[in-house]
Amino acid sequence: MTTEWAVVAAAGAFTLTERNTGELTFTVSNPGEAPDTVVFDVAPGEGTQRSWFTVAEPQRVVPGQGSVSFLVRLAVPPGTPPRRYDMTGFAYSANTAPEESSRSSGRVTYDVRAVVPPKRVPWPWLAAAAALVLVVAGVVVWLVGRGEGDAPTPAAPKVVTLEAESLVDGAVVRSPSGAGAKVVEQKNCCGVVWSGDAQLFFLGLAVGDQVTVTVDLPVDGTWRLSTVRTTSFDYANTIFTVDGRQVGDTFFGFSPTVVRTDFVDVGTVQLSKGPHQLTLVAVSKTQGFDRYFAGIDQIRFTQLVQP
Repeated sequence: MTTEWAVVAAAGAFTLTERNTGELTFTVSNPGEAPDTVVFDVAPGEGTQRSWFTVAEPQRVVPGQGSVSFLVRLAVPPGTPPRRYDMTGFAYSANTAPEESSRSSGRVTYDVRAVVPPKRVPWPWLAAAAALVLVVAGVVVWLVGRGEGDAPTPAAPKVVTLEAESLVDGAVVRSPSGAGAKVVEQKNCCGVVWSGDAQLFFLGLAVGDQVTVTVDLPVDGTWRLSTVRTTSFDYANTIFTVDGRQVGDTFFGFSPTVVRTDFVDVGTVQLSKGPHQLTLVAVSKTQGFDRYFAGIDQIRFTQLVQP
């Protein structure tokens, strides 16, 4: 029997750096009961080359009702005309011809920008640069020579904690299958009391349904993402992505009754100051319902400060 693979991109577009490089996660799910070996590959769009893309571990075993994630790296070569390009990810069973079992993701775009060559520093500025180096060196020597008692107190790490339901109004829901997913604020129910007396309740209906919220961080740094989640008899297995890149492993949402977890670590990620897109994606389920629900009570980003 041919596996009906489901292929979902973590975002509708790559976010590229100034050097036109980027990463994006694609999740492949096996809705059947039997395990199968999947092969994941990339179909480049018009004006692009397959060599621009690298897929980490392109062949893997996927258990029945399970999913795996593939990290696709994109490196656009210098000199590429700046404009919008696109690609798709596709998956097929390793033991069949690609045309027999291949399934594709939606179209994923990326905007290539013109790369400005670094400016040459004119000779008159070299002396100024040398002088600046001497000044900096003097400051460093002064700092090193200071007594331990004069050492500045390190800044306390930043912690950003959000009530997830407060983000519902600005949330964006994507349902690639057209199943009609939605997100609402759910008040205390089913014997569970959530922080703030409510949770973000995601009513997904198919693999790939997802909801994105915006989180604003106060400084650049390495951040640990953790969340308080809800599990239930009709809740899906989900992953988190930040700005299109998966963070952490699959969270299994099933439990016989409604349960509120403590804070669960998701993973760490390097992020700049400012707004970032946090996305919850339904990737599979272990229950017998045709629902891919999920619940988030709280979201926390904790800055990791080097000793």
